[in-house]
Amino acid sequence: MRFFWKTVAANIVATLIMQLVIALVIFVVMVILVRGIIGAHAKETVQDKSMLVFEMNVAITDSPAHAASRMSVGLGGVEASSPRLALYDVVDAINQAAKDKHITALYLSGSLDTDNSASGYATLREVRQAIEQFKSSGKKVYAYLDEPTLRDYYLASVADEVTLNPFGFLTINGLSAESLFVHNALQKYGVGVQVTRVGKYKSATEMFTEDHMSDADREQLTGLLGDIWGTLSTDIAASRKLDAGVFKKLASDPGLYLAGDAKDKKLVDKLGYLDEVIEELEKAGDYDEINDTFRQVSLNTYAHRLAETRDSAAKSPFSSHNHIAVVYAEGDIVDGDSGDETVGGDDLAGILRQLRGDKDVKAVVLRVNSPGGSAMASEVIQREMRNLRDEKIPVVVSMGTYAASGGYWISAYSDYIYAEPTTVTGSIGVFGLKFNFKDIASQYGLTFDTVNTVPNSDMDSMARPWTPDEQKLAQTLVDYLYDQFIAKVAEGRSLKPDDVRNIAQGRVWSGTAAVAKDKGLVNAIGGLGDAIAKAEDLAGLKDKPTTLVQFPEKRVPYQALIQSLAGGGDSSPVSKISNSVAHDPVKATLQRLQTQWQLLRSFNDPRGLYARLPYLLQF
Repeated sequence: MRFFWKTVAANIVATLIMQLVIALVIFVVMVILVRGIIGAHAKETVQDKSMLVFEMNVAITDSPAHAASRMSVGLGGVEASSPRLALYDVVDAINQAAKDKHITALYLSGSLDTDNSASGYATLREVRQAIEQFKSSGKKVYAYLDEPTLRDYYLASVADEVTLNPFGFLTINGLSAESLFVHNALQKYGVGVQVTRVGKYKSATEMFTEDHMSDADREQLTGLLGDIWGTLSTDIAASRKLDAGVFKKLASDPGLYLAGDAKDKKLVDKLGYLDEVIEELEKAGDYDEINDTFRQVSLNTYAHRLAETRDSAAKSPFSSHNHIAVVYAEGDIVDGDSGDETVGGDDLAGILRQLRGDKDVKAVVLRVNSPGGSAMASEVIQREMRNLRDEKIPVVVSMGTYAASGGYWISAYSDYIYAEPTTVTGSIGVFGLKFNFKDIASQYGLTFDTVNTVPNSDMDSMARPWTPDEQKLAQTLVDYLYDQFIAKVAEGRSLKPDDVRNIAQGRVWSGTAAVAKDKGLVNAIGGLGDAIAKAEDLAGLKDKPTTLVQFPEKRVPYQALIQSLAGGGDSSPVSKISNSVAHDPVKATLQRLQTQWQLLRSFNDPRGLYARLPYLLQF
């Protein structure tokens, strides 16, 4: 009997081992197959005499992690997000295409998606400069537009040949900033708001307490928009070979042009329908019989292949151990963990702490595209920035569309700061908010009662407003944080505190103004590429092999994995039956409402204290 049970046990064990071996073999085979598919895709070469096609129906984000996220939470629930591309990937693809002997030209079409802070003017200026570099290589750039927004035209105007749909029109009537005020609505429904703030221009609280712009806010917005418009109009005029004064006059009178008038004013080169443009591109390039159109590769696919190769090389044991870490801070700064559109103070501080302990990291580039947010979260991040500098690890900041208030707070202790002329920065100020629902609750028969150990134990309760003494105490705390903000900027930027006070007061500045010697907030005008080169220089790595690593790492959901296996998110070839998606005004309105809702949700500082822009400018 004992022999029988030994035999049974041995058979069971043998069976289990065999099943484990089979499962392991299947797993290994699947891994090999998947890697083979991805590897074959990554190594696939571009066909000779191909055009790089940049379909602009995308949101260009700063962070690759944000670009990897393909879903968003809309007003109606979870919905598919627009395709997204990371700035570095777009610029790198265009730069590499300029040197790729298989690529003969670049073709742009479609309309940019401005989801949240994506596709901002600072981002587009860096992409635009890459296209200019592509042109300087001797390769042609073509653009086709239907009903372009100013952002679309800003990017497309650099092309050698801009074609506008004969039924389309062109709008170049400058910039406008519009603020939403909810004070009257809150009063109507019985929601109480009390504010504390420091800074003449710190207008973030005005949306809750006023029904129109203050004179100070109007003053700062007028200056800001004037600077940004000056950069855009100068860049467009230069590309279109127009005098800057002539272009500004065209923009102001009347600013909207039918297709024929746009051509007569030399704002575009040709009028034509999509099928006519495709026919011309077929003549200019090589014909693809399989797809019945000109030979092409989409920028999305091309960028994906390059990123895949770059990521694989970075993980190789043979890669350089001289790492330049690019860290992205994109979105509102909030306490705790990061979300798809927010920068969690704990998360980002953890990444910086991790890099500080990594011997391979020789320098850090912090790319900031944030209007600020929680004062506490900003301080948590800034502490790690100071620690990096104390450890003699060079830190360079690259400012994107926004790097204001809390976004500037986390930047102040870097060794060097770059901004684009259109960057919105500064806003050195602090405010506090307290909402209470006492009135609206009483309207529906709801009441509150409390038991306190000391009189102001329930000071943070939303069931009642502050007493005068409590509001005075809250203002004292805001004043203290403002003084700390001033002191930190002064120390980090080697400025006198009084000089910082003169340019602070919560005022927003353009990158052009911030780089001026009397401001000292920014060291130089430049983009992400300039910041990476500067970091290499400060680390003593100029002309030495380096490895670029990016954080946060890509959050790739199952959609992105399927996309990767299927060909990197490549779209259908551009052909005579392709559709160029025009700007959707309904979608734009919904996105704006969603942005305002996200703004309210980002107010999560435990003490109700914020260093944040008063708005995400809609222009």
